[in-house]
Amino acid sequence: MPPAYRFVDRWVVPASIERVYDAIGDVLGYERWWTDFVLRATGDEAPPAPGKRNELLVKAYLPYKVNFGLQVIEAERPRRILSRLSKDFDGTGDWTLEETADGTVATLDWRPSVNHALIRYLTPVLRPLFRSNHNWAMRRGERQIREYLRAT
Repeated sequence: MPPAYRFVDRWVVPASIERVYDAIGDVLGYERWWTDFVLRATGDEAPPAPGKRNELLVKAYLPYKVNFGLQVIEAERPRRILSRLSKDFDGTGDWTLEETADGTVATLDWRPSVNHALIRYLTPVLRPLFRSNHNWAMRRGERQIREYLRAT
């Protein structure tokens, strides 16, 4: 059985819930704003809807790339996008958004099982390093979505 992970990340973004949802839901747009992480985004255009598919090629600070697919299972604008993972991962990614007095809190509940051979092989020893790599990418994502929404 492939090794499984669970990450729960929370971004606080000083923008309306609709704008944050539209940015997160536009996977093809990640190349414009999540530039430290996303190398390539392909597939269906936004808005997210059940059945829409995208594929991402990503790289954080560790010297390997990951290719994964996202297929939208549920989309409830502006509150939720639930996707099924494929390719180098199986599992789910569930974005939930909540409006606050300061903007929007976007929470990602990311539950990948690893198919990528290198990560799967090294997980028993390097799980903390892989977590750190994920955290690095998510911190940059929060910073970069804030900058992107401020500028547009």
